[in-house]
Amino acid sequence: MRKQLTVLEVSYEVANKYGGIHTVIVSKIKKMQERFSHYYTIGPYYKEKASVVFEEREPPEKLSLVFNKLKEKHGIICRYGKWMVEEKPFCILIDPAKFREKLNDIKFEHWNEYKIDSLGSDWWYDEPLPWSKAAGIFIEELFKSGFIKTQSVAHFHEWLTGAGLLHLKSKNVPIPAVFTTHSTVLGRAIAGTGKEDLYEMINKGLKQGKTVDSKKPYEYNVQAKHFMEKAAALNTDVFTTVSETTKKECKFILGREPEILLPNGLDMKKFPTIEDLSDLHINYREHIKKFVLSYFSPYYNIDAKNMLFYLISGRYEFRNKGIDMFIDALGLLNERLKKTNNKKTIVVFICVPFSVKGRRYDVLENLALFDTLEEKIEKETSRLKGKIIEFFIKGLLPDEKKLFDREFLDEMKRIRLQFMSRRGQTPPVSPFELESENLITQALKRNNLLNRKEDRVKIIYYPEYLSSVDGLLGLNYYNAVIGCHLGVFPSYYEPWGYTPLESAALGLQTITTDLAGFGKFIQSKIKRNECSIMVLKREGKKYNESVKSLENMLFKIYKMNKKQRISNKIQAKRLSELADWDFLIENYVKAYEMGVKKRSNRRPKPVL
Repeated sequence: MRKQLTVLEVSYEVANKYGGIHTVIVSKIKKMQERFSHYYTIGPYYKEKASVVFEEREPPEKLSLVFNKLKEKHGIICRYGKWMVEEKPFCILIDPAKFREKLNDIKFEHWNEYKIDSLGSDWWYDEPLPWSKAAGIFIEELFKSGFIKTQSVAHFHEWLTGAGLLHLKSKNVPIPAVFTTHSTVLGRAIAGTGKEDLYEMINKGLKQGKTVDSKKPYEYNVQAKHFMEKAAALNTDVFTTVSETTKKECKFILGREPEILLPNGLDMKKFPTIEDLSDLHINYREHIKKFVLSYFSPYYNIDAKNMLFYLISGRYEFRNKGIDMFIDALGLLNERLKKTNNKKTIVVFICVPFSVKGRRYDVLENLALFDTLEEKIEKETSRLKGKIIEFFIKGLLPDEKKLFDREFLDEMKRIRLQFMSRRGQTPPVSPFELESENLITQALKRNNLLNRKEDRVKIIYYPEYLSSVDGLLGLNYYNAVIGCHLGVFPSYYEPWGYTPLESAALGLQTITTDLAGFGKFIQSKIKRNECSIMVLKREGKKYNESVKSLENMLFKIYKMNKKQRISNKIQAKRLSELADWDFLIENYVKAYEMGVKKRSNRRPKPVL
């Protein structure tokens, strides 16, 4: 049933994609439009991005008056229109413009009222701050104007929107505020460095009834963002996060336990059915197989009929994303497989962006040669068909000596010589020239994953975003995933984890962990020894113990026959549907209802 409620959803990723929150918002827009009478998205205006995702329109009269007032009084420029994603929600993009000159005034105000220490803050703090404050001023003026005719809620995502929320609280604007932290700034910083065990710190602190030491954010140089996040968490009407994992993290690091969880979902109707995925898998698997053959065959023979494709993807967060653990487990698996008689080869795609100089010339040359070979054979096959028919019409059996033209055979010999010219060399681990060595390439060397002939685990490190027009693999991300057999996401720090959810929704057997939000979510819904979505135990385990467990999982899937893999793919797809927005949107409804009931004029709570 549609609720008479105006929802203003504020995020730095509205019409400004750069992270996972963009997926959260876009994937649930349809459900938000269905459940609430009025739904508006509010984001930053960046001309270059807005030009391709935002269709500006003439604002309604009352909204136009608000825009004019903001421009005249504060120098803030607002634009109204449609966000050009599929559901085209109403969208207000805000450009602080001249209001950016007030940056230091805003910081001073936040120090006086909330003790947010932003001295020495970086660009990533200073850039969104005036926008966020401007968004709060806009919502205040919007309420005063009478534009909003129903009960309303303002939903703020992440610390980047904190200044807007704090403005509403400072001005006692009677609009309930909901604040969602998708991961804490300090938690991510601690986890990423590996200097301290984040989860041990959290568990120990909570057991003793403590919160994080106020000096800790200074150790990691994230004090401004942390204190902004904490101020928003302490002063919002309803505090939310995305998983049980981050719920504990928030209680310890931010000093307030979220009242309700808002797990991230997907609109599963936009994903192919299991029947369609069966055909798509064959199609994209063959496409990947062709790329793999052209990549390795010039160096040594590789059996196209006995390949499995494993994939990991995500941001370049070597430890947080579990890339370190995956590579270490692959090293063990490679040595294990070299001792077996099984002939299957695992080809691993590591799709993690990193700075590159460009595509490798030798790889491009191999691909071009393979394309030429295919083209010549296809042309000859057509001619061959005509010759065979001609033999039969004449009442003769085909003469193999007369089937092929000398010109074709000479061309094949030339291509073969070119194709064999790299024999005795070793294929590169990446089709790109990297700007520099990184933790991934170092880990591959340390584990002797170097694409030698005898290696049973081959590596293709893909440090650019997958694209159907990249001139290499030539598939976008989802299509590449569909063509693979296993998605591996052994994260150490993953507040939710869209990649394993997407992997399962695309019909892949998938590995996640009990430290990932999605892993926690799905763990109670799967059977013991489940092989469709497998949850690697990392919580409370030593690193090497988890590495060995992961290797065993990878080997278990390696040993499965086709029938077993198909059965597990179907089950993975079914399990992924438990994270459909059809079900999870109800958590948002509850959060907003809680906000409407709870809202009160509270005195500002400082962070120190």
